[in-house]
Amino acid sequence: MKKRVFIAINLPDNIKNKLEEIQRKTDSSFSYFSGFCPITWTRKNSLRVTLLFLGNIEAEDLLDIFEKLEAITQNTEPFEINLNSLAYSPANNPRMVWVNGEKTDELKNFQEAMDKELFNRGSKEFNLHITLGRIKQWQFKKIEKEEVPQLEEINLKFRVNSIEVMESELKRGGSAYTTLKSFPLGS
Repeated sequence: MKKRVFIAINLPDNIKNKLEEIQRKTDSSFSYFSGFCPITWTRKNSLRVTLLFLGNIEAEDLLDIFEKLEAITQNTEPFEINLNSLAYSPANNPRMVWVNGEKTDELKNFQEAMDKELFNRGSKEFNLHITLGRIKQWQFKKIEKEEVPQLEEINLKFRVNSIEVMESELKRGGSAYTTLKSFPLGS
């Protein structure tokens, strides 16, 4: 049986709370300018950094992935992430609201090690981001460019102590996420 699997960094509750507050402020700023908000916000419990999407994986292949990821995480010390900006992305035709993060050497090295061990496809550019919401384009395009609210400045830091292998199940009410296994860093 196949599982839709990805590797992620789950966010601490205090960071999720601050991001949820940003969602509320942004939502109300759209209401002020245009009377509606053309963004479907990501649910608080779904906010995370996706490091690597593995796709549909056979359940028996997960053990190999777990072994490889355990070896990588044992050789990686905990590190910090700095979330430093919000953006409508991509800039020329926005489809999402992203929280962008600083690309530290520790995170870049970790992501490259995972990519090499799990796919061996060479270095792929990694963009540290969290999807805060998805833009309803037909509604967004109704808003004059000068009326689109500016996104606030942010500076949120948190320590990454573990990496999770997650399963995503597509359901009627949206995706449901389950942690298949958590890997502490540096242990």
